[in-house]
Amino acid sequence: MKKGIVTLLAALALGVSAAHAGVQSVNTNGLTDEQIAQLNQQARSMKSDPAAVSTKVRQEAEAWGELGTNMGRAMVGAAKELGVAANEFAVTPLGTVVVSITAYKIVGRELLSVAVGSLILVLGYSIAFWMFLTRRWSDIEYEYKPVLWGAFERRKIIKIRNSDDATQARVVTGALIMLVSTVIGLVVIF
Repeated sequence: MKKGIVTLLAALALGVSAAHAGVQSVNTNGLTDEQIAQLNQQARSMKSDPAAVSTKVRQEAEAWGELGTNMGRAMVGAAKELGVAANEFAVTPLGTVVVSITAYKIVGRELLSVAVGSLILVLGYSIAFWMFLTRRWSDIEYEYKPVLWGAFERRKIIKIRNSDDATQARVVTGALIMLVSTVIGLVVIF
């Protein structure tokens, strides 16, 4: 479903940009003869029947509209099998399981990929910011001050020396972690 939407949007964007720019040709460098033939066939079909694009958009919109309808039909069908009203069935433990399974079958993988990808992004960015802000590889001099008449000692920072190599390593490592987590997180999401 997601790939169909992306393909549809890409086709619409190509059609709109071609219509606005008046472009009649497509750059086919690096494409095989078979791919060029497929592009020419698609161009001919779109040129001969511009209503086909409109029909495809309407079909995709109807498919999204049927999503909620299918969810309701699944609930009502399960409730009828048990001889219970749909609203009463939805609040029973078995009803919640049926609703959960039906929802997962319809949109579960997309929601799961968004959740995992977002978790990867948050964790990666957190680690990267920790790398930017940490003093772990710095030389720190402390002074110990007595507290509560000498019962405890508190550490107080006197001097922090950052080496240039450690600072550069922290920045480069943090940037790499941020880049890798961005790429992996977005690939998982989309």
